[in-house]
Amino acid sequence: MKFSKFFSKLQEAPWYRQFLNPVIDEVESSSNLLDIGTGSGKMLEILSSEKNVKCVGTDTSADMLEEAREKLKNLDIELLHTPAGDALPFKKNSFDYVTICSVLFHLKKEAIDNMLKDSLQLLKEEGKIMILTPTGKGNIFKLTKRFFSLKNRSIYIWYRATKSRARVWTDENYLAEYASRHNLKYKREFVMDGLAQLEIITE
Repeated sequence: MKFSKFFSKLQEAPWYRQFLNPVIDEVESSSNLLDIGTGSGKMLEILSSEKNVKCVGTDTSADMLEEAREKLKNLDIELLHTPAGDALPFKKNSFDYVTICSVLFHLKKEAIDNMLKDSLQLLKEEGKIMILTPTGKGNIFKLTKRFFSLKNRSIYIWYRATKSRARVWTDENYLAEYASRHNLKYKREFVMDGLAQLEIITE
């Protein structure tokens, strides 16, 4: 099975909706949103169908976008393949929100800075960049207590696969430093019983 297909199936598990909920709850109905690293598009599916959000998704993986196109074929959602390092092909001030879920903690700082710079230019006035990542914290007992179900068994794979990088990201708190350097507002909230974090950057 291709990783893209496996990841698409993982996103259908009940626990994954709980992971996404902090971002979904922040987004206002009928707004415009760009999701960078959209993967197979689960969050866009939810936002478009439940909150009438006009969504655009980008990803560096053609395989992921193939899964997303299949999942979102009945929704009016734009999907674009954007090679790593390329500038995002959108007009300035186009979006109320830019979301980046489970992406930045995999990247080097130069790539992070470039992505955030592009994202800030794409935001409308009072727009938000929202970054959702696992924390690498918690333990197997906490996972089992909250998510014990055959339908949620993929959370153990997610936890083990992301734990090391996510913990470094959480402890380093790089986005707070970035925001301070660029005179931006920054907020961090730990969610999902501390297993994930939502970071928000605004001008």
